Order: sequence, then structure tokens, then C-alpha cells
Amino acid sequence: MKHHSPASASKNKHPFWLKSSVTLIGLSLLFVILSYGKFILMPLAFAAFISMLLNPVVSKLESWKLGRAFSIILTLLLVVIVFSGIVTLISAQFVQFSERIPEVTDRLKSVTAEGVQFLEETVGISEEERTNYLEQGLSNLIDKSGQYIGSVVSATTSAFTLMSLLPIFIFFMLYYKEMYQTFFRKLFERKEGNSMIDGVLGNVQEVTQNYLVGMLTVIGILAVLNTTGLLLIGLEHAIFFGVFASLLAVIPYIGIIIGALPPLLFAFLLGDSLLTPLLVIAVFGTVQFLEGNFITPRIVGSKVAINPFMAMLALIIGGELWGISGMILFVPLIGILRVIFEQIEELKPYGYLLGNRIEY
Repeated sequence: MKHHSPASASKNKHPFWLKSSVTLIGLSLLFVILSYGKFILMPLAFAAFISMLLNPVVSKLESWKLGRAFSIILTLLLVVIVFSGIVTLISAQFVQFSERIPEVTDRLKSVTAEGVQFLEETVGISEEERTNYLEQGLSNLIDKSGQYIGSVVSATTSAFTLMSLLPIFIFFMLYYKEMYQTFFRKLFERKEGNSMIDGVLGNVQEVTQNYLVGMLTVIGILAVLNTTGLLLIGLEHAIFFGVFASLLAVIPYIGIIIGALPPLLFAFLLGDSLLTPLLVIAVFGTVQFLEGNFITPRIVGSKVAINPFMAMLALIIGGELWGISGMILFVPLIGILRVIFEQIEELKPYGYLLGNRIEY
């Protein structure tokens, strides 16, 4: 007569279909929570990242006997000063650029009219049909413009709400940081030893800090490269276009491409010749090649790197759930999950799935 050990019985206690069902239900609930709770979860996620970035500064000030509360407030004031300086620089450049917007609009209308005339001559569209197409196009444009303006107003309101909540969340996250560490120890101490939990938390904080500092460095380098390249080809408002494109690098993979569109359109409409937009493409193509192959890998490293397919899924899901904020946050969040999974034996397969190393 065969006897089954308790260990083997416990392994077979939960059938595969039950585990799969629980996993699917859990993922569904997670998406619902992320979608409906984004008003509070987005600022919390941003605050968590910024808190880990500022923690070394606060700790350094604390070592000078300044007190934790005062150290946090002083650090936040320094951040506000630096951020205000960057916003002032970009705003000044944008004011100069905005003076050319009417000229860009007029030129766009002219190019559109030339295109319609070309179609009429080559395809044989009558004047009446052309008028109908234009009226329909303008009607659609007005409708979409209204939707776009509404989206911009909504995004602006959300941004101001986020900005007002961030300092409060950051302050309390930094002030009670030991409490959160103790919470995770108590939560997992029965399954994992305290040394394991401390190691995971320490590694996550170190990797996150390295990633954030690295990304800020990358953005600074890209701003210099973009601006220098655009200045060399003689494009107007090179500083504005260069800095704007570099800031969009926080959106992985597609940020630089999106940032290249405004200067490309400007060069096409107001450039001296067709060579100007081609030079703009060459500048951003070169910068993106350097960023993807040399700058980011050497500065940020591969500790939070995830494979391109998972990164694309993170961008799509993040954009769908949280908009632009989700596109910025979800890729590093998935990278942090990968770091956590790779240090816990039961979750290592998921860490491997998220990573970019192929094993046979």
C-alpha cells in the first residue's frame, strides 16, 4: 500500500485550474483598482519614486543634526527651486516659439491648399467635391479640437492636483520610512526571513535610486545633444525643441520619437528647403541611436531592464489606465517587480519572463 507524504499532498492540494482562476480574478481586480483608483494611486506612485530619489539627501542632512522634518522640508524647497528654474527656462523659450505659431498655421493652411489642388489636378476631383471634403474635414477637425481641448483641460487639472498632493505624500513617506520597512518585515516574516526582506527592500531602493539618477543624467545629456545638433543645422528655437524632446525621454522607446515631431513639422513648414527637415531627422536619428546603444545602457544599466515586448505592453496598459503618467511610470514599475521576483525563489520564473536574458 502506497503512502503519500504530507509534502506531496500539499503540493497537489490546489489544482491548476483553481490557481489559474484565482490569478485571472486577481489580475482583473488589479486592473479595476488601478483604473478607478488612479486619482490617488498616481500621485502615490510618483511620490514613492521621488521619495527614494531624495532619501539620500534627507539622510545626509539628518547626519548634520538638522532633524528629519526640517531636512525633508529643506530638501523639498531645493527641489522646488530647481524645478522652478527649469520651468522658467522652458516657458521663456516657449513664449518665443509661440510668436511663430500664427506663421506655422498659415503655412500649414497653404500646404493643405496646395495638396488639395494637386489632388484635383491628378485625380480629377471637382471643385464642389473639394469643397465638401474641406467642409467635412474642418467639421471633424473642430470636433476633435474640442475633444483635445477638453482632454488638455482635464490633464492640466489633474496635473495641478497631482502637484499639490506630491509634497504632502513625499513628506510623510520620508518621515515614516522606517515604519514602512517594519511593515513589510512583519508582513512576510513568517514566509521569508527578515534578512531576505531587508535584502529585497534594500536592493529595490538602490536600483530605483540608480535608475532615477541615471534617467535624470540621460535627460540632461539628451538636452545638450539635441540642442547642439539643432543649433548646428541652423534651426530656430533649437533650445526649446531640444529640451522639450529630451524631457519626453521619460517615456521609454517612443518619447524621443514624439519629441522629434514638433521640430520636424516646424522645419518642414518654415525651413529654407527640404534639406532642413532631413537634417532634423538625421539629428534625432543619431541622438536616438546613441541613447539606445551607448548612453542609457552605460548610465542607467540593465538592472531594471525588461524585454521590449513587456516594455511595450507596459506602455500600452499604462497609457490606457493612467494616460501619459502611466506610460512614464509603468515601465520602471515593471522593472522593479522584476528585481523583486528575481530574489524570491517562487517568483523567479516571472522575473525571468520580464527580463531580457534568453536561457536555453
